[in-house]
Parts: sequence; C-alpha cells; structure tokens
Amino acid sequence: MEDSAPDQELHHEIFGSILDRTELTPFLLLRAKDYHVALKQATKMMANRGFDTLEGVGLPLGERERAVRYIERAYAYFFDGLFPFTKKQLEGLVTLPSPNADIYRACLRAIEAAAAALEDPGLRCLVDADPRNLFLLAASKRYPRVFHGYEGRTEDIPVSWQQAGCALLKMCHLIKSIEEDSQDINDYAELGFFLKKQGRRLNDLYQYAWENPETLPETESARRAFVKISSFFHKLNESLSFDRSRGCLVFKSGDGVEVEIEEIKARLKSPASMVTKLGKDVEGEAYDIRDILAITFILRNMDDTLTLFHALQKRGVILQENTESHSITQTLYSNPESMIEAVRRLAASLSLSSGGGVLPDEDGLRMRAKMFYESLSMNAEKNRHTSRGHRKFQCKIAFSLPLHRSLETNEILVPGTTLYANRKRMPIKTEQHTLGVELRISDVESWRSSEYRADSHHDAYKFRQHISVMNRVFKNQFTFPEECIPQLRKDQAQLFS
Repeated sequence: MEDSAPDQELHHEIFGSILDRTELTPFLLLRAKDYHVALKQATKMMANRGFDTLEGVGLPLGERERAVRYIERAYAYFFDGLFPFTKKQLEGLVTLPSPNADIYRACLRAIEAAAAALEDPGLRCLVDADPRNLFLLAASKRYPRVFHGYEGRTEDIPVSWQQAGCALLKMCHLIKSIEEDSQDINDYAELGFFLKKQGRRLNDLYQYAWENPETLPETESARRAFVKISSFFHKLNESLSFDRSRGCLVFKSGDGVEVEIEEIKARLKSPASMVTKLGKDVEGEAYDIRDILAITFILRNMDDTLTLFHALQKRGVILQENTESHSITQTLYSNPESMIEAVRRLAASLSLSSGGGVLPDEDGLRMRAKMFYESLSMNAEKNRHTSRGHRKFQCKIAFSLPLHRSLETNEILVPGTTLYANRKRMPIKTEQHTLGVELRISDVESWRSSEYRADSHHDAYKFRQHISVMNRVFKNQFTFPEECIPQLRKDQAQLFS
C-alpha cells in the first residue's frame, strides 16, 4: 500500500455517527500494510472504546470474552428479532396491490442477502477467531490490505463480508452503548435477560410476584433493577384492591374518590427494544430512555381518565415535580366537547376531596374542557413512527424510590424477603433512585379499537421502527425511502384491519 498524501488524510471523517456510514475509515488504520500491523491498531481502537488492553498482550481473555458477548447479542438481535419480524410483515405487505410493492420486495431480498452474508462460514470464522477482526472487516474496503498475511491470505475481503462486518460493528456499538452510556439503564437490560431466562414475557409483568419472587437475580445490576420495579408496584398496590361486588380493580384515593379499572398491563422495555430505540433515528443516548416500565390502566369508563390521573398524584405514584410536562399528551378525546364529562367527574372528585364545594356550571365546564383539551393535545409527541389513531392519555414520570442496603454486608434488601421486613431493626444505608415510567390511561373500548388495528397496531409501529434501524445499520444494502412511509401506513391499515 502506498502512503497517502497529507491532503488525502483530510478526508477521514471525524464527526458524525458511525451508524450513518457505509464503511469504517479510521485514521489508526491509515498505515496498516498487513494483518500484523492492522491487529495492533485495532487493539488501540478497542482501548479507545473502553476495553482494558495490555502492552505485549493485546486483548486479555476477560476483555475478549466481553467483546464476544456483544457480538453474540448482535447476532441474536438480528436473527431472533429484527430479521424474522421485519420479514413477516414485509411478506404480508407484498400481497397488497400497493405502489410500494417493489420496495417491499427489494427489502425482502436485502434482508435475505444480509442474513446470508452474516451466516457465511468464512465470515463467521474471522469474527470468531478474534473480535478485533470486526474493525478490520468494516474497514477492508478503504484499507484492502488489513488481512494480508492472515493465515497466508493475500486476496481481498469480499464486499459482502465488509458490509456484514460493518453492520455487526454498528450493532455491537448500539448494544455496548446501553452499558457504556448509563449503568442505570444497563441494570434494566440485565433484569430483562434474567426474566427471559425464567421464561417470563416482558410485556405481561403486572401479575408477576415482585414482592414474593420464587427466584431472585444473582447479579448486582439485575437485583438493583428488580428492587426498583418492586418498589413501584408496592407503592401502586397500596391504593388498589379487587372489589368482588363490582368484579374489577378499584383505585382508592384515600379521600373517598374511587376509580374502576378493568385491567392493568405492565411491560419492561426489553434489551432488544432499547437497542431499537437507540438506533432508529439519530444516535441517541441510553440515559434518554425514559420508558423502562410502561404501565397501562384500562378503565371501565373513559371519562374517569382525569380523575385517575389526579388520584395517582394524591397517592404519590405521580409527583408533579417529577413529571415531564412536555410528555403529557392525549389522543383519547377527539374535541373539547368530548372532554366535558371527564372534567365534570374531575371537578366532582376534587369537591369530594375538599369536603364539598360548588361545582362549575355548564359554561364553566365547557371553558375548562377547552383548556384541558388544548393543553393536553398540543403536547402530542412528533414521533413519525407512532400514530394518533392510538387512543390514550399518557405521560412520562420519574418515580422516586429508596434502595436499601445492609450496612454490614452491602447486600441490597429485596421487598418480600425477611431482611427487607426487618430493615427497621438492622443498620442500613439508603440510596435515592428513580425509575422511568411511561404511564398510559385508556378505556376498554378505546384500547381494543386502537391498539390492535390499522397503523396504530403495535406490530405496525414496531415495524416502522425496525425499518429505520435497517436503513442505518445496513446502509446502502437495505433502503426504505422516507417518502414511502405515508403509503406504508395506508398499507398497514389494510394489513391490520
């Protein structure tokens, strides 16, 4: 390889997301004339990314194993989630008489090609031999000699391997960022892995025995996350009880206000979903994931929405100062007039709480309904992946909670255990934590008519996220144009009708 002229070095990209590049062109590989030199430079690159490298040793065994785990999780994300889910919906979309039909077919072919390259035995052999080879694969188009001398190799790396290596490296970058950017978020990822190993579905966790579990996580990080979620449900359940005469759950505010709840759903954001969230648009930061726990209250009556929200505030589940105002939004009501009864019920509950009072007249109710509607609807998030067809009231909160440790052993005290029950009789230290919760309120009819139909169907929303990830991770291999999204939504409306 000839040395590059100084002006050529100016063309090396310094700024910009790795996810938006088609190949890796790191400055450290500029002088790599063969595999021996390139591997040393790749070791420096890994050291710059938080790996502990040793002079004369390269990548120690423990760090090599850590890197291999990222690669294994990247493959699992591709082949257990991203590829099969995206293919399944594309296979449904291609059956429709749509102007996007050629795009859908091209995307299916691109997924097949990407999967074939990632599973190529020759590529797997290189990746399995040394995780540092991923950097060299991703950069092999710009630096074709990086593998010269590897096991007598003199030929260049196939383009399909270079593209696969680049995609793998991007996905490893996203997976590692969960641990790297926020230890707090990584705790919940580790809890997700723990629950999945137990065979638990992460989207159906309200009935899980959080305060009397059969098995506790062994790792510090997963146990820490477990306790935080357990504490949230403990606080919530203090105000909930099942009323046999009504045949439903009832939330009691403590001052006479009661709200009938048909069902409560709770899901923990999965590690795969975290990765998708970080990769779908611009490169995000893990600490910006603020919907670790999503809890949905499905009410018997839509007009109890505002009353429940206020009751949750009174009981300390929601703290005004910990609620992200810009995230409070509603798509449940279609106009101010439709909110009048909800405002009436809220006014009645406030009157009951205060020991009586004069309720506003009809003109006053209409005025307040207009104010509520305008303030709540203006904050609807500008999320191009979601749909206003999904009828709900929602907000994001930071739930404050204490985490206790034994002063003697530093062990985390888990609700439901003997140690936790005896915490007042033993020396403990307490840490302050918060849990990011997405709180959603809907009613039975609205939830059923919107959650599972048209482009607001959960799978439709998830698919739109996945194609954004595919566009970035498999750049120049998989292309779903932005201008085709409106037609996609129309097609999804047919697919999930």
